Amino acid sequence: MIDKKTESDIKTVKSFLEFWDKFHSIYSGVISRESISKEDEQKFLETKEVIKNKYEGLRGSLEFKYMPHGRFTDPVSDILGIDNVRFMAEKNLRKLQGDWKDSYVFLHNIVERLENKKRRLDQFNPMGVFVKKFFEEGITKRLRRVLR
Repeated sequence: MIDKKTESDIKTVKSFLEFWDKFHSIYSGVISRESISKEDEQKFLETKEVIKNKYEGLRGSLEFKYMPHGRFTDPVSDILGIDNVRFMAEKNLRKLQGDWKDSYVFLHNIVERLENKKRRLDQFNPMGVFVKKFFEEGITKRLRRVLR
């Protein structure tokens, strides 16, 4: 059985992952320089806003929760909450690198869950589902008549 929403969700998350990888490349390029210029930071912040809007749409359509082992916040949201990179302490930059890793794993887990759901749904025979619904509705109608 094909579930169009699941198919669409998989495409949406994979598309977001492509943007996320590009965003990480921009970030890596900015922090790899000896000093970060205002222009570099501006490019980073503008890209961050675009990604943030895409992520909000993704969160709204998928209804997923971050369920970590010892972490209470969504790593993607943490990264998108950054207001500047020019004046970040080395300790914060290292934490941010860990957040990138966590976010990458988190987003891939969402894709994996969606693909597992798709595989489970593919095992269902559409005719069998129809027949089951038909009989369940028939039983429900009969029960209503009896209870009246």
